[in-house]
Amino acid sequence: MRWIEWVIAIVLVIIGLCCLTMSATWLLTPNTLGHYLHTLFMICMWAGLPLIGAAVIYFIYRIIKRQS
Repeated sequence: MRWIEWVIAIVLVIIGLCCLTMSATWLLTPNTLGHYLHTLFMICMWAGLPLIGAAVIYFIYRIIKRQS
């Protein structure tokens, strides 16, 4: 992929996260920016934990495969 395609993909992911967070915040309590940031953090954490786990498993697999 060229760099412009990466930029477009990243922008679309950010827009999607913002829309998801905004709708979740309005559904719960639309009072402050703190609620929005807390919801954004929780969404990013729950989306990022499986990705981090998969990356760790992948790198462990590569290290083991390289040694054998």
